[in-house]
Amino acid sequence: MADGDASEEAARVARSLGLMPFSAALGVEVMAASAEGVTLEAPLSPAFEAPKGAFAASSLGVLGDMAAITAILVRLPEGDAMATLDFTVKLLGQTRGSRLRATGRALQVGRTTCVGAADIFVLDGAEWRPCGALLATGRRIDGGRRA
Repeated sequence: MADGDASEEAARVARSLGLMPFSAALGVEVMAASAEGVTLEAPLSPAFEAPKGAFAASSLGVLGDMAAITAILVRLPEGDAMATLDFTVKLLGQTRGSRLRATGRALQVGRTTCVGAADIFVLDGAEWRPCGALLATGRRIDGGRRA
């Protein structure tokens, strides 16, 4: 994929996340986006923290869901949208660290229902450690092209 295409996809993901005010409140940043996947990061903040110095389990769900669903979104035609139906997050290790990273990918892109996944990492010092895995199902919302 050309750099211009990746930049366009990153801008599309940022626009989609911009529709969710909590995304900005949590400091979510788009690090990469392409048809192969989406990488999002967020700093540790009081909104994400529990206990002190660690990310709450729910924060892994929030960031992982955003990464998995937007990874599907970049594979859809411009104008289509996604809405999460459900997700499951599994904790793999401690969440103590300064940043959270979720790398999402589309597993199945259907006409109405799609499935995505995300691997979630925490930055502990200079090392990214795996701390969670997420599987999400989403509803594809047609942007109006089909009759």
